[in-house]
Amino acid sequence: MSEASVIITGAARGIGLAIARDVVKRGQRAVLLDRDNPLLDTALESLGPLARGLVVDMSEADAVGLAINELTGEWAPTHLVNNAGILGRKMSFHEMDPDEIDRVLAVNLRSVLLATSAFLRARRPLQSAAIVNMTSIAGVNGGAPGLSVYGATKGAILALTRAMARDLAPEIRVNAIAPGIIATDMQKGVFASEAALQEVVTAIPQKRLGSPDDVAEAAGWLLFGAHYTTGEMIRVAGGRI
Repeated sequence: MSEASVIITGAARGIGLAIARDVVKRGQRAVLLDRDNPLLDTALESLGPLARGLVVDMSEADAVGLAINELTGEWAPTHLVNNAGILGRKMSFHEMDPDEIDRVLAVNLRSVLLATSAFLRARRPLQSAAIVNMTSIAGVNGGAPGLSVYGATKGAILALTRAMARDLAPEIRVNAIAPGIIATDMQKGVFASEAALQEVVTAIPQKRLGSPDDVAEAAGWLLFGAHYTTGEMIRVAGGRI
């Protein structure tokens, strides 16, 4: 019988869905949070009875709190994966759009704070509880040109991960994953052409893009293993810095 109930934000596709699949394969419950209702329905059909979905905009404080508060009994959360995120529109430092800055901050960073707070209020204590925050190597190297706001949010998540690990110990382990270039829909807006993407791929030591399953493998270890690991960041980037 499953003991864990893992909330995964931004879970209707890509990395979030891959993590949900891994959780279910382990015989644990997965709670998928996403604002895209049709995609969420499709994801749930593929996952079976150990998965449950909630339609919620992760940037809305009241909506996040109400959604997570619905989870009671065996579905009460024991683990959390803060995965929801967007790249945002490319902007130069000469022409920053305040509304776009706020949108990226809300989805990428504010949602982590909101979801974590709601999770802590609703959680069902479990001996090995964990939070995994999805950052990016962009949080270390600044990211692609024009996506500085995205990189800034991911850098902030690294600092937040260390603060959470300190403040929530010893009851909850908190770690971060920093993916490199992963083959998801999000990457389509980063590179100007397929040729530009392939040029970058040749510079990756592993000579390929990462897959969502590569990231899910690391997330599974941090969620259900890694019993003496907290406050750390794992790169899943094929050796790319």
